[in-house]
Amino acid sequence: MNNFPSCRGPLLTVLLLCSLTAEVATAQPGPVGGEYRADVRFPEYMPMWREGWAWFDDEGERVRYAHPDMLLGGYLYASFRNSTSRPLSVKDVLLEGVSLAEGVAPESTPKGNPDDKYPSSLKFSKLPAEQLDRLVAAGEPVWWKVEPLEIPPGGFGQVTVRLRRDPRVEKLTVRIPGLPDADGRAVVATAQRAPWFFSVNFAETFDEIHAYLRHPSGKGVAPQRILLDNRDVTARCRVAADPAVDTVAVVIKPDRALKKGTWHLLQADYADGMAARVSVGAWQPGLVYGMWGYSRRADEDENRKFYLEDMRVHHINTLLYSIPGEVRQFLRSEEGQEYSRQTGIRAMTNWSGDAVNAPFMFLTDEPDAGDFRSMMLDPDKRIGSLAQYLIARANMFRREEPTTPVLLNIDNTFKPENWYTYAQLADLPCADPYYQEGLQSVYKVDPINLGAYLKPTYVLGVGEIYQSAGAPKPMHLILHTCRFDTKPEDFPFRGPTVEEKRIEVYYALAAGAKALSYWWYTPYGEYYGVGGDTPDMKALWKEIGLLGAEVRTAEPVILYSSPAKVNVHGPRMLWLRTLVSGTDTLVVIVANDNIASDRLGTVVKPVEKARIKVEVPSWLRAADVFEVDYKGTQKVDYKAADATVTVELGQVDLTRMILVTSDAGLRGRLQERYEKHCAANVAALLAK
Repeated sequence: MNNFPSCRGPLLTVLLLCSLTAEVATAQPGPVGGEYRADVRFPEYMPMWREGWAWFDDEGERVRYAHPDMLLGGYLYASFRNSTSRPLSVKDVLLEGVSLAEGVAPESTPKGNPDDKYPSSLKFSKLPAEQLDRLVAAGEPVWWKVEPLEIPPGGFGQVTVRLRRDPRVEKLTVRIPGLPDADGRAVVATAQRAPWFFSVNFAETFDEIHAYLRHPSGKGVAPQRILLDNRDVTARCRVAADPAVDTVAVVIKPDRALKKGTWHLLQADYADGMAARVSVGAWQPGLVYGMWGYSRRADEDENRKFYLEDMRVHHINTLLYSIPGEVRQFLRSEEGQEYSRQTGIRAMTNWSGDAVNAPFMFLTDEPDAGDFRSMMLDPDKRIGSLAQYLIARANMFRREEPTTPVLLNIDNTFKPENWYTYAQLADLPCADPYYQEGLQSVYKVDPINLGAYLKPTYVLGVGEIYQSAGAPKPMHLILHTCRFDTKPEDFPFRGPTVEEKRIEVYYALAAGAKALSYWWYTPYGEYYGVGGDTPDMKALWKEIGLLGAEVRTAEPVILYSSPAKVNVHGPRMLWLRTLVSGTDTLVVIVANDNIASDRLGTVVKPVEKARIKVEVPSWLRAADVFEVDYKGTQKVDYKAADATVTVELGQVDLTRMILVTSDAGLRGRLQERYEKHCAANVAALLAK
């Protein structure tokens, strides 16, 4: 095992001792290259993917799109260098010598209106059949893009192509017209699996990058060197690798802080000659804990004050779509901007002229549902048909607001292919895995499938698929928080239980979410939200506030973490997952697995006298082990011996968050954070 010390100073160079000496090591790859990354299958979640659409087979049965043998696709990536003396804006990319701009063609000529939606497809292309056949053999491109919009002289860019199916050829050639082959041509072996960046998170000051690497061997293989924009920064990195852990942590300290909104090429070179490359935008919207929806009161000023205070006490720091107009207007004002600085509460915007303190811009909602309405295409060719329009819209946002990232929310149509198809399109991938909506649908349409919905596994399944497909981008998951007060024929259904929501939040964190929000608050109409005054909604809203205290207390750890497979052993009825945070902290996510939900509510059987044993990675020496809950940081009964930490949890009702760290000061800093931002709010919530 490699034994890497944790950070003990401003910089730490890690010497990687390999069986190969420097003289005989494989030649290092350059910055120009590419890979095909096939979609990762998750067969364990397949029973949950059902559709409620009006697509029927010849027997009149609703088509079940998802099945164990369904074909998937993947992403083709290629990095290139602008070797010209001028800024470069790429207008076309050649795949197998064929123009993608002409191949993935719009149904009609775009009018340049940002709201002028149009589908694009190979079907609409006027290219010769022979060229279209080449694109189909290459995997059938659904959409393509180049980032950044403008590459400075000597800078680097990345081509991303979504392929509907795995390529049928052994190699794919990607070329940027106008660049010499050495700088603008990549040949990709489609069967070769390369290392990849699974998660990349920038410090809020952009003077540090937390990157996490995975190797196709499934082991924690340490890279030989790390490059930032083709500059060797290995000496400015901390690296933590253990063959028994599938994820390698790399903390990069650039020689100067990066600028928000700028793009950078990260590269990790390995002794076997392989390389991981990714072009990433420097964003950091922080750990989002958000709410969708509005309140209404006769007096606008009273409504604004009530709404904002209700959000603040419940630890909401981000307001999303459909917030009161007077709230949005206030947050645009100088007084409102000062309020945002004091409370941390910001509002998302959906147009570039309104990006005052906005953490991100909302590209659109649920394009996968819109794809189904592309009736001119065969149903199995519709998913992703709106993507090229959305890329044009996102580029419009970026031209006007280059320092504000773009978020795209994906619904639940064409599951699970929708999440794979759209995961890489925007800066911030977002999905809304509404477990209660799925549970209601099972009772209404096909109760035989109830077994797959006994727990909120739907949230975990969507999260793991989306994190795998959207890597290394920070993932945002929206959780369901309203009751279905519908007509009898539409099957009215209860709101989420407190127990379900707590489990969902922990599932989302375990899957890698860096942002959580809730739909929705508004207590009017057939979707009755948590802003209502009924006992069930009041209890749920209170729990959201308490969960917010936990999440936001642990924010400095969660924000810079990544899912990683670390061996943890415990009782059969405990669900256990781990996050690695930097090179000094491990988070153990614990959830009670002995629960079940139905149309009446949730049944929980606590796990008694629970004990877990954590096989701590070789690079981490446990200086402290503690818990984070809504009351702050808590001592736990633990013993550290050799490479194992044993924690006595006692009774586990629903969830626990355990931190194992070599940073002896971490607990004190998190407790200070809790006292400053959460303690008074929790006291107010518990007093209700």
